Amino acid sequence: MRSETPRNPHLPSWAHALQALDSLYNSEMNRDTRTFLLVAVVVLGAVAAVVVPWWVHEHTRPRLVEARVVLATDADPVFREGPRHVASDERVHLAVAVRLEQPGRASRWLTPADRLELDGRDTSHETSDRWPEKDRFVRVYWFTVEASTLGGDLTAADAAQRLRYRTFLAPELGRGLSATGEPVAHNGDAFGAREGTLPVAAGTLRVYARVEVVDDPFAVKVDQDATTLPVESLDDPRFPAVLRSAPRVPGVDPSVGELFLLPGFEPKPADGEGWNDVTAAAFQATFVELVKRRLVTSSWTFAAVAASGAADLDRTSLTSLGRLEIENGSPRLRGRSLAWSRDVEPGDLLAADDGHLVVLVADDGNGTLDAADTVWHCWRLPAAAEPLGAAFGSAVTTVEHLRHGR
Repeated sequence: MRSETPRNPHLPSWAHALQALDSLYNSEMNRDTRTFLLVAVVVLGAVAAVVVPWWVHEHTRPRLVEARVVLATDADPVFREGPRHVASDERVHLAVAVRLEQPGRASRWLTPADRLELDGRDTSHETSDRWPEKDRFVRVYWFTVEASTLGGDLTAADAAQRLRYRTFLAPELGRGLSATGEPVAHNGDAFGAREGTLPVAAGTLRVYARVEVVDDPFAVKVDQDATTLPVESLDDPRFPAVLRSAPRVPGVDPSVGELFLLPGFEPKPADGEGWNDVTAAAFQATFVELVKRRLVTSSWTFAAVAASGAADLDRTSLTSLGRLEIENGSPRLRGRSLAWSRDVEPGDLLAADDGHLVVLVADDGNGTLDAADTVWHCWRLPAAAEPLGAAFGSAVTTVEHLRHGR
């Protein structure tokens, strides 16, 4: 019978365990058993030497807990959330700021932006466009947020469905935390480019991003992910948007540029209902309020903003300068041509009887108002710049000449 090693009550528990192992090893067990135990201890130690550091490493990785789109301009290089009102020729820069949490460290922000402002405060951050681990990569899927329907007629019954906004993949912005360019509209991609329209550097576009952390840039499996403010938060003052004014045109309010790229609808009220109330039930807001929030426009509200800067312009404030006949796409006053600067000016409106209005913008160079002159207008589609002869079409034979404040 082997003698038991006396237990020292002053030793810690781990020392008792080693003492028991030593006693067992030096007992009367056979050599094979002792060898097996020794090998088992060595193997377990080797496994622990590999597994424990791996476990610690995996459980102390940075965690992606939040992502926000931030914007800056050449004139204002501080990256911040929310909408940016910019001039027609002003460059906009977009980036994503991500918040990381990591055991043993304070929560921190990471972004490629040099200067960052969040929640109205300067925010310290790590300036980088890479994930802080060598064996992980960050990739960003950028989207625009646009109306799913381009335009048409709008009634109270279909307002919620026709003014629904959703995301559209924006590959032009790249895959990094810093966007490679500026967003363009995508909700009309399926319809192709509108023939005859002229380019205008203007419009409102909102932005959304999904951030993913992967172990390979082309991996399908995602380790971590986060998204920026969703479509349901369009009214959040932090929602990122680029609102670009129109190029300067004398007599035209540049804020009308922000109505480009929005859906163009003509409100069709039911009996006893005003046109401004067709969105009230669906959005708890009038049509004009949605125009002010840069979610929609119409022929009248577009013309009103162009003429005065106000979507709720009182139509009685416009002065009628008479009716014009349309001949081969060119307006005539009792058979004679109208001269720019004398008879018509930029910012004047031409209104057809069906409610379609165009804003006179520029002469084609011959000094006479004719079919080739440039107008801006919105009619059951997003606003566009077009030659006057193409804007009204052949069905319109007479229009009213209107002017605001002059």
